[in-house]
Amino acid sequence: MLKKTMRRAIALGAFDGLHTAHMAVLEAAARQKGHAPAVLLFDQHPQQALTGLAPPRLLTDEEREFRLRALGLEILCANFNEVMDMPPAAFFEEILLGRFDAGALCCGYDYSFGTGALGHVEELRALCDAHGIRLQTTPEIDYMGAPVSSTRIRRALEEGNLEDANAMLGRPFGYSFIVERGRQVGRTLGAPTINQAFPQGFAVPRYGVYASQAFVDDEWLASVTNIGVAPTCRNSAEGGCSPQAWSETHIMGFEGDLYGLRVPVRLLRFSRPERKFNSIEELKEQIAADIGHASI
Repeated sequence: MLKKTMRRAIALGAFDGLHTAHMAVLEAAARQKGHAPAVLLFDQHPQQALTGLAPPRLLTDEEREFRLRALGLEILCANFNEVMDMPPAAFFEEILLGRFDAGALCCGYDYSFGTGALGHVEELRALCDAHGIRLQTTPEIDYMGAPVSSTRIRRALEEGNLEDANAMLGRPFGYSFIVERGRQVGRTLGAPTINQAFPQGFAVPRYGVYASQAFVDDEWLASVTNIGVAPTCRNSAEGGCSPQAWSETHIMGFEGDLYGLRVPVRLLRFSRPERKFNSIEELKEQIAADIGHASI
């Protein structure tokens, strides 16, 4: 006798930041008894298909997948161009029921779907009731009197407001990029750094210096991170000015070679804006002050 597989409990939403409101929906799907928990993702951000420009990413695809799987969720994928013009009922019946065998759905209070995002929670509930599908909606998750959203988090990062960004994320904002070989200027300044380039399309926080932590040798170590273009050094005649944003992190008490590795860095608080110094000596003094401030 063939073993009957469980129908899926599918989390619905954008899930581009996995912030506290997203996590409420995902955790609701993970808790659905009698169903296999899953999350539906699209191959591109809806705004990319609709406007040609996706908002800056708050997570790499690898980090998002890791966090989703850690919740025990199966990752389902759909082509957004294929479904964007589907009427709400067709999306529900052909994709959620027909393709992914939904037995339960979980979404936020303001979820929309179908052509022009015309389908809303009320229509989704009616469709679920008609097909015997369980629907759980999560309430509005607020922070400082307004709904948590990826847009608010991006704005907070642009302002260097880590307190608000991290509170809405429910974790410190961070990234895990490959460590690249730089010009090793930090070594001459008494503060060697790991250099990581922000990839195109990833959210870049306000240029400046941050108290941070880096994950090395299975532990989070205190660090200080400069984000920007390092104007004092990169604008020199030997290097030229690079328009690309970089993360340069000095890991306190660590000595070793991390080139070619993906090193997680998370930002804790903004210390000061990036600026150009009049001399290398002045820069060295400020670096020492930044390290001391980050250690507090």
